[in-house]
Amino acid sequence: MKVRYAYVSVLLLMSFSTIANVWASSSLSPDGRAFSYAVSSDTVRESRALSEGDGDSVETQKEDSIFKTLNLGEVVVTAAMKEVEMKGDTTVINANAFQTPEGAYLEELLKRVPGLEYEKQNKTITYNGLPIHEINVNGESFFGGNSTLALENLPAKLVSKIKVYDKRSELEKITKVRKGGENYVLDLQTKREFNGTLITSAGIGRGNNEKKEAELISNLFRQTGDNISVIARSGNKNMTSRYPDNRQDNVAMNFAKKFSKRFTLYGNMMYNHYASGNESTVYNEQYLTTGNRYQNSASTSTNRNTMGNGTLGMRWSLDDKTYINVGGNFSKSKGDNTSDSQQSTTSAIPTATSATSSNTSEGDERINSINRKSDSKSDSHSFSLNADVTQVLNDKGTSISLTGSYSDSKSTNESHSLSETTYYQLESSLGGDSVLYRNQYQHSPSTNRAYSVGINLTQPLAENLRLQLGYRYSANRQVSDRITYESEVYQDSLSNYTQSRTYSHELSLYFNYNGKRWQVNTGVQMHPERRSLDQKTGLLYADTVRTSVNWNPQLNVSWHQGKTRFELNYDGSSRQPDLGSLMSLTDNSDPLHITHGNPSLKASYNQNFRLTGRNTRLGLSGDVHFSNTYNSQTQAVFYNLATGGTETYPVNVNGNWNMRASLRYQKRWKKRFNLSARTGANFSQSVALVNEGKSEEPDRSVTHNTSYNANLRLGYQPKWGGFDLQGDWRYRHATNQLRGTSNYTRSYNFSLNTYTELPLGFQVKSDVAYSFRNGTNIKKGEDDQVVWNLGASWRFLKKKQAELSLYWSDILSDKKNYYRNVTATGLTESRTFQIGSYFIISFKYRINKQL
Repeated sequence: MKVRYAYVSVLLLMSFSTIANVWASSSLSPDGRAFSYAVSSDTVRESRALSEGDGDSVETQKEDSIFKTLNLGEVVVTAAMKEVEMKGDTTVINANAFQTPEGAYLEELLKRVPGLEYEKQNKTITYNGLPIHEINVNGESFFGGNSTLALENLPAKLVSKIKVYDKRSELEKITKVRKGGENYVLDLQTKREFNGTLITSAGIGRGNNEKKEAELISNLFRQTGDNISVIARSGNKNMTSRYPDNRQDNVAMNFAKKFSKRFTLYGNMMYNHYASGNESTVYNEQYLTTGNRYQNSASTSTNRNTMGNGTLGMRWSLDDKTYINVGGNFSKSKGDNTSDSQQSTTSAIPTATSATSSNTSEGDERINSINRKSDSKSDSHSFSLNADVTQVLNDKGTSISLTGSYSDSKSTNESHSLSETTYYQLESSLGGDSVLYRNQYQHSPSTNRAYSVGINLTQPLAENLRLQLGYRYSANRQVSDRITYESEVYQDSLSNYTQSRTYSHELSLYFNYNGKRWQVNTGVQMHPERRSLDQKTGLLYADTVRTSVNWNPQLNVSWHQGKTRFELNYDGSSRQPDLGSLMSLTDNSDPLHITHGNPSLKASYNQNFRLTGRNTRLGLSGDVHFSNTYNSQTQAVFYNLATGGTETYPVNVNGNWNMRASLRYQKRWKKRFNLSARTGANFSQSVALVNEGKSEEPDRSVTHNTSYNANLRLGYQPKWGGFDLQGDWRYRHATNQLRGTSNYTRSYNFSLNTYTELPLGFQVKSDVAYSFRNGTNIKKGEDDQVVWNLGASWRFLKKKQAELSLYWSDILSDKKNYYRNVTATGLTESRTFQIGSYFIISFKYRINKQL
């Protein structure tokens, strides 16, 4: 039998030899794969001799021939690098398949991976529609999963592979029972050649418009998971608002150390100082049956915040059946914020409806105008501790786990405001417009303390089936106070005191099945709880006690085979109304925004369905998502037509739902070309209640939002650089049934990103994006913009360790920052003014040292 296997192996080798000889003169196969072939002549001759024999006469010679005279010289097969692979529930992305500029950080790498999308403005990452919650390195958390620190500070050249999977907690890994929500992560696998190498870079830069930067980045990674990173940055290179004192200072350290196979210590510390300012305008349109209300406002604000936090944890396996996990964190922050704003409200469309223009309405159309100056200071600190201990009771895997947590936080906020409000529809005692002046000071301390203890019993029912029963008790106490002074006189009516206590029990039941093709995870949590609230507002005092039961059912079903995977998720949760909303007290600290409580509020129930599927061989992926809420809590709004103010109180409504779907395609050929396409649609309905004083029952305001999007990206990566051409189209249409209004927005964006590696260590990078939009209340050409950024660098000295670079941002000074949103009650558009063109010249030095 061994001889026959050897004979077949030789025949396969001969077949491969023939194919290789045919393509030896070509560097590429018909499907774009490259082959390299080299076999000794002795091997070919011996293989031919064996193939010419037959029967038993040759059988006795084969073994000697194969094992004594078959000399394999060299066989090298080079296939096209696989871009994406799927291994069970883990997607593996080969980072080496995506070329990045020399010196690029992780952010540049992610931009080139099809399916990975990074929204820099709100710092969110998604992969094929799935939200990425954290970034790990070699399986260990990197700065507590802080994605921004990883994207902007980890060199792209460090990464060999990117794994995408739903990461489980340490307790879930031990018990092998999945519970709780999804936690998709990007797990970066570092290259072997950097294993144990200390990679350090330091740089400094200066430019016009007070632009400056300084940085020190040092990373040491081992493939075992050990790592240590130090990051220090200071400057304002990427801050684009007009405020001249923009600045951000960061110092951070992260480490993970495996002292043995059984004990791991990990932690991080971060310090951040942030100073920023904005000049912005807002245009708002409120839907009303008696005629819409229009509001324009302009404001200047500054924010200074200082924050420090840290975490420290350990994983300890005392033996093969005893596991301990302990973790804790602390944080402290201070803030100082100021604002200067002007606002006006009218009953007719202003002559200029853009948020960049002031309101010019006069006469009976004017309702109110407000001038306000305010400043606030905040100070807070908190810490928390959590731990779990698991003991495996037998060889089947039966285990018992004990869990515990404790947290404590305190905060203080002080605010002072000066305001002048003119009511054009109210007559004063002197016969003119009514004017309200306010000089208000508020002091608001609060504390929050909570703890919990729990136990879980895990029992294997079969080889791939596990059952887990759990119980947890938790308690929480919150105290908040608001002390208000008006012109240095204490005001009972504007002050309040609140104290709440919550005691809850959690009973849980989970089933987990992990088969070769199917994985099923299902469970339900029941939360009986007792809540009490004591509240004093002015001279009024009220207290309430409420008992309730919350439910949280969950289901996750996945199936995979080869390159194909489908997954179905369901998550439901009931939620009780906030106790403060149940109180019948009134808060009139802001005369234009008065709030009331509603003791009749009911619990709401929200549910989410999601179906995802992908096939890495075809390059296709898609998802469908639906969510709705029963007894959703919203605000019923009473509009005072004379003052332009609002009074709100919480109510339950039905009819809020959202549905979206998306489809993605990606293709790579000839190792240099990448094509990715995405299209999707979203449909939603939102409901609000509006009362304009004409009846006791509020009117139902229903808004339908429909949106479509499409994106096409083509990339080309020659050895000397790279090009990325992208087109994006988005359409949104909103209708409101109460007023019969309809508005739409179409947005277009076309961009080209390119870089070129030149001789003598020179590199040039450029990205240009042209965007425009049209639609309701959008003037033609008003929002068109061309944003062009250019960078050039020169790497020199031994091993190209030094780098001199120039970065020129928004060369045409054409960048605009605007945002539009449509809800059940109206339309809002905001704009933030930008600094325009600026440049910065930087020097950087890199050192790599093997430890």
